[in-house]
Amino acid sequence: MVRTNEPARAARLPQRGQGSPGADRLKGFVALLAILAIVGGVPYVLLRFFGTPWPDKMPTKSMLFSELSVETVLGIIAFFIWVAWLHFVVCLIAEAVAEIRGHGLSPRVPLGGGSQVLARRLIGTVVLIAAGAGVSLPVASAVTTSGPAAPTSVSVRHGNEQSSTSQFRQTEAASTVLSGSHGKTSVGVRTNHDHKGQVVKYTEVRPPQGRNYDCLWDIAERYLGEGRRYKEIYDLNKNKLQPDGRRLTNPDLILPGWQVRLPADAKGPGVHTVRVSIGDHTTTKPTTKTTVSTKTTPAKPKTTVENKTETRTTPESKPVGPGRYSEQGIEKPSSVVIGSAKNDPGAKNVKPGQPNVTVEPHAPGTGHEHGEPAGGGTQVPEATPVAADDGGISLKDAGIFGFGATLLAAGLALALKRRRGWAQGPGPKAAGHRQTEIGLRLASDVPTAQFVDNSLRKLGADMTQLQRPMPKVVAALVTDRSLTLVLDPYGVHPEPPGPWQAIAEGTRWTLRRGYGPSGEVNAPAPYPTLVTVGQNADGATVLIDLDTANGIVAFGGVNNASRDVVGSLAVELATNLWSEGAHISMVGFGDDLSSLAPTRLSYWIRLDDAMAEVARRSEAQLQACQRRNAGSVAEARMTHPDAALWGSEIIFVSSPPSPEEQDQLNRLAADTKRSISVVVVGDVLNSPWRFVVDEKNQAVCRLLGLEVDAHSVNPEQFADLVALFDAAESDARDKRRSEQDMPAYEFSAMDLSQPAPVEVDLLGPVEVDARGVIDDGRITLSTEIIAFLASQDYGVHPNVLAGAIWPRGISEELRDAALEHTRRWVGVDAMYADESGRWMLNRSVVRVDWDVFRTLAKQATMVDDPRGPLSTALSLVHGPAWSNLPGGRYSWLAASGIERRMAEAVVDAALRLAEAALSHNDGNTARTALQTGLSFSPASEELWRATLRLAAHFGTTADVTNVAGQMYAALTKHGGPRGPEAETDALVDELLPGYHRPAQVA
Repeated sequence: MVRTNEPARAARLPQRGQGSPGADRLKGFVALLAILAIVGGVPYVLLRFFGTPWPDKMPTKSMLFSELSVETVLGIIAFFIWVAWLHFVVCLIAEAVAEIRGHGLSPRVPLGGGSQVLARRLIGTVVLIAAGAGVSLPVASAVTTSGPAAPTSVSVRHGNEQSSTSQFRQTEAASTVLSGSHGKTSVGVRTNHDHKGQVVKYTEVRPPQGRNYDCLWDIAERYLGEGRRYKEIYDLNKNKLQPDGRRLTNPDLILPGWQVRLPADAKGPGVHTVRVSIGDHTTTKPTTKTTVSTKTTPAKPKTTVENKTETRTTPESKPVGPGRYSEQGIEKPSSVVIGSAKNDPGAKNVKPGQPNVTVEPHAPGTGHEHGEPAGGGTQVPEATPVAADDGGISLKDAGIFGFGATLLAAGLALALKRRRGWAQGPGPKAAGHRQTEIGLRLASDVPTAQFVDNSLRKLGADMTQLQRPMPKVVAALVTDRSLTLVLDPYGVHPEPPGPWQAIAEGTRWTLRRGYGPSGEVNAPAPYPTLVTVGQNADGATVLIDLDTANGIVAFGGVNNASRDVVGSLAVELATNLWSEGAHISMVGFGDDLSSLAPTRLSYWIRLDDAMAEVARRSEAQLQACQRRNAGSVAEARMTHPDAALWGSEIIFVSSPPSPEEQDQLNRLAADTKRSISVVVVGDVLNSPWRFVVDEKNQAVCRLLGLEVDAHSVNPEQFADLVALFDAAESDARDKRRSEQDMPAYEFSAMDLSQPAPVEVDLLGPVEVDARGVIDDGRITLSTEIIAFLASQDYGVHPNVLAGAIWPRGISEELRDAALEHTRRWVGVDAMYADESGRWMLNRSVVRVDWDVFRTLAKQATMVDDPRGPLSTALSLVHGPAWSNLPGGRYSWLAASGIERRMAEAVVDAALRLAEAALSHNDGNTARTALQTGLSFSPASEELWRATLRLAAHFGTTADVTNVAGQMYAALTKHGGPRGPEAETDALVDELLPGYHRPAQVA
């Protein structure tokens, strides 16, 4: 069972008021006189006027019944004064001994109370005599100073105690990174840095040794050489949130394990130094070049505008290479710092080898992201965009699961699509969860997730082919411009394969997005525990590799916020693309989330049960490494690919385990021949990576120089997601087809050999071929508007259209402007508003392939031989529908239902054509029909079963075996987590007795 450690006692430090050295000496002498007066003066007065505290003669029985005199009463009072004086002297002696020893708490005197507090203050004030005799206290030369704090009400819960106080949430000074026009600064960077890099130093409060507790005085004495400089340390750390959820508000009270920031001149063993810097320092001068290519058809010329970007890099100064992070003896700053990145116009689309495109190599030390200071302090100008985007959803604003949680939401969106299987889109049972799915689609950026996945897989494949070891990755940065891997500075890394480039003295590898793989890469994922933790202040998505920690990764700070952040990590690892084969064990959390990914996520109540199961499953990895003489799972994963064998085990624990359990978890995580990672909600003192999460979901790992706006999923969102996935699974099991109606418009020209003035393709990646001219920046939005209108048979009211395209709202002026731009692009006669104000496409001018498909499919039901119309209809299919959609758009698909209707129609058409072709003994047509249907819906088991029967009828056993292998691979990638249907497995067993089905890897 998960147990929470008892909190450690607080250390104390004598407080010292501010003042001049003369005032300090005066206070010290006054305190010394007070001590002398109490220690010597009180006994003298008592002896002089009351005599000794003991009686002159033995008391008799008669004294108990005799009348009390004034002398007797005064004698009794004097006796108690003697006792109080003696008790105070004992307190003074105890405090003096503690002060002479130099550190730690004094022993607690029985019944000390206020007497010991007074004695402590008097002894501490006497120390000021020595403090005032020296030079004045030096001023701390801190790297950054604390900015003004904004008061806020903070409610913090510790155990069963609830404390609500008015505190100050303090952040470090904002960065001076330049962006935009001259004079503007980028605000929100909570770790100050400039182009030269700055050094930030931290240490951790030591655990107690016996009765001696670490304190700020000891820390100042240890690392600054002067205990009296503790005030500087206190000022640097005042009101900063600590891993255990508390804040430093009193210099007398610090706890073991707290991370304390130090002035810049601190040095010595135990000082952790982090250099916060920007990787490369050269100027990028992007120039935008637009070329217009003419696409000629027999009817009329059409123009397609393509955006070409030339990037020229001009070195401005010699790169400043970051150093290493280490414990001090010799100061070596860290290079493990999550830097900044800005958008690079055209980097997403430009590829080498394209006509009229010249892209110079992204060599080490070249290329600088606009908006950052270049070498020598000059400002890097931003590129002027060709045209502004009319609306749309900002990915950062759309992050309903945190700040710009694009990769987290992308993994969930793809997992939801796999859960629906053949249906691809929402069915009738998902109607009650449309708002959750709309938010999910708004937040997701599937193309970026695919770029990261394919790039990492291609890197692993290239390194294996070159027989080079994979680098050890600490973190990764993902932007619209590039993917950057932050490597372990302690490791020795080989040269990266092209087009990857090594920068920052080889401690970072970067890949421009335009150079990424153009298609899917069939290779193992080298970093399955890479997971998004949040977004930094410069807009880059930050991922960390849990496996690199080699121990517990702790998320302390505000408990509820930390639990929500850790929950987002678990959900992403259970659904993302590059964590195939990974298994997540959630221990002690409030809700069972296993239905989100049944094969990759499990729920446990007891930690020891989870550890036993993880150790049992990872035992196969240990034995396999020994058989193959592999030094680690990371090495064997690339040389001997097997996603089921080398899948990572990640344990998420809802509260700090006991010390014995911590030791077991650390041993499991440190074993390189077992791929095990551990994440804990709460602070763990011996954790190599300790994150602090505050009430605003800002996560900081101070000793790595990492600070982000963290992603989080709260319990309400968990419940909505679970309900959405359950409804999706129920819809996938419902094979009933909806009635496919004829399109609402008759076509003036059904001859597909002749081009239409405007063509809209929906049966595959969305494409619009229009005759007008439009700015590149407006194409994405206008394409979505046309696609939405093409999915509506009878037009749509402008308010409904605005709610679909701009779900977060837009003004009427901007809406009408965007519609007008789109109308000029496709032609004023192709798109119009009728008398009632409903916008629609003129189907006599605009040809939509989905309309043509439905018309032909309906015609096929009215003729004796449907092969002609169905073959023509299936020829319109050109890939998976609604694929490669831009991030943050097309959220209206969650409510339209067109995805499911398309899948139903294409699957039915493929099956009907195959049956008709087989009735005429035409195996080639039947095979082509089924393959076309599978290209559109690769998870349709009806199509796969028909393909198996077709292969058994016309082919050999080898052909059937080949089809079965392709089927299981496709269902593993695109199908639901429950595996194939029982009917599919039964057919395979009938056609291929004894066939060995591959292991299911989600």
